[in-house]
Amino acid sequence: MSKSIVYFIPYKQGEGNFNNLKRKIEKIFSLTKFLDKLNYGRKLAIKVHFGEEGNNNHLKPEYVRIIAELVAQKTIQPYLVETSTLYRGKRNNKKDHIQLAREHGFTLEDTLCLIEILDGNTGEGYYEVPINSPYTKKAKIAQKLRRYLYLINLAHFKGHLATGFGGVLKNLGMGLAAKGGKLDMHSSSHPFVNENKCSGCGICVDYCKEGAIKIHHLYAKIGPLCVGCAGCLAICPNQAIEFRWDQSTEILAKKVLEYAKAALLDRYALHFNFLINITSNCDCYPKTEEKIMEDIGILASFDPLACDQAGFDFTKKAITKLYSHLNYEEIFNFGEKIGLGKRDYELIEI
Repeated sequence: MSKSIVYFIPYKQGEGNFNNLKRKIEKIFSLTKFLDKLNYGRKLAIKVHFGEEGNNNHLKPEYVRIIAELVAQKTIQPYLVETSTLYRGKRNNKKDHIQLAREHGFTLEDTLCLIEILDGNTGEGYYEVPINSPYTKKAKIAQKLRRYLYLINLAHFKGHLATGFGGVLKNLGMGLAAKGGKLDMHSSSHPFVNENKCSGCGICVDYCKEGAIKIHHLYAKIGPLCVGCAGCLAICPNQAIEFRWDQSTEILAKKVLEYAKAALLDRYALHFNFLINITSNCDCYPKTEEKIMEDIGILASFDPLACDQAGFDFTKKAITKLYSHLNYEEIFNFGEKIGLGKRDYELIEI
């Protein structure tokens, strides 16, 4: 069986020149011939995370502009696409999400792209994609993704409380699901309060935008309004909020892969994994964090599973030290089993 090709642009100190990076990304487009296969006048989706309010760890708009300029040369109109979050906040609805994106620099002037929130005003718009997979029979994918045949996936690789890490597959699976799909994925993973550690300080109560946490008999208690976003784990000063690190989180990780498969069906896509500014939590965390390791570079591939496998191989020591509860071998094998791609890859340095 042949290996999947994963291109690698290594980060080199003092080489933070965007013109140089543009030449290397242009070479990746040349080697893959991705742009040559696009039809004149069609729309192309660039999937990127705009960052949570208070978080500046997200990918910078300059990376989007590089991609947009190269795409526009082929007379293809690129759009930045996203979906609403399951939890409350500025990214929970179309109007505030777009405003936050602009505040973070994702303006038409700076990126050459308009923004489209794909699942309606509040995440209600979706269509069902039958995949008949072990945990998901029909995936609820954001409604307006149907308009896009072409997709460039710009993912920021980092740690994640529930899935261990987030890369190209999470950017697709969680990032292109409508709100109902996000709820489906989180249905098996909810946090709980360890009363032996809880001081009843109420920080989690103030943080939870769903109103799912209350103080009961001097301890915090998580109720049925919880959507499983896991943000409360990150802000508890006593580490009193925990997941049952068992099958439930592995099911969540596998469901993300199933949704990624659904989002890619009948779609022509190229994936970029940015292994820079790698933090312990995802870009949904409402606080800018220090990176946990040195910058590595950028990966690119037609194969999303191989692209994430390569990202994990570069960061395995740091990720598994942070989140040792997951069986990463099993999760990657599951992705291969459902046809997302290959774990075996050849790394070609650019």
